[in-house]
Amino acid sequence: MAVLTLEEIKAAIEALPPQERSELKRLLREEPSKSKAPAKLPNQAARRRRILGEKVLPNLILEARHSELR
Repeated sequence: MAVLTLEEIKAAIEALPPQERSELKRLLREEPSKSKAPAKLPNQAARRRRILGEKVLPNLILEARHSELR
């Protein structure tokens, strides 16, 4: 991949047809669109409470490791 100098880039832009050159300049000036709302992540804690209520389940992995050590 060749690295272009600023002068080479300017020359390539100037070599474009006028309509394409103005479109490129418009795209370069344009702000990134902020219309997309960030994806809403599911609330896992609320889902757990909805399914299990306020029960606290034992950590079965820790219990299994503890029993292996005996």
